[in-house]
Amino acid sequence: MHPEMIKARLRMAGYTLADVARMTNVDASAVRLALRKPSLSGEKAIATVMQKPLHELFPERWTKDGQRIRPRYRHLYEEAA
Repeated sequence: MHPEMIKARLRMAGYTLADVARMTNVDASAVRLALRKPSLSGEKAIATVMQKPLHELFPERWTKDGQRIRPRYRHLYEEAA
C-alpha cells in the first residue's frame, strides 16, 4: 500500500503517526521510517493500530504467511507477470 494511503487511512481513523507510536510504545522515528524504508517495529506498530496484516500494508516487505522479504531475495517472492 502506498505510504500516503496508509497515512490517509490513519487520519481517517483519527490517528497520527505520533499516536501510533504512543499507543504501541514504539519510537516515533521508527513509525515514520516504516513508511519509507523497512522498519520492523514501525511496520508492526502501524499494522497493529490499523488492524491489518503486514502483507496488506507492506506487500513488498512481507509474504502472506508472515515471512519477512529481504530486499536481496525479493525476486524469489515476486509473482510472474
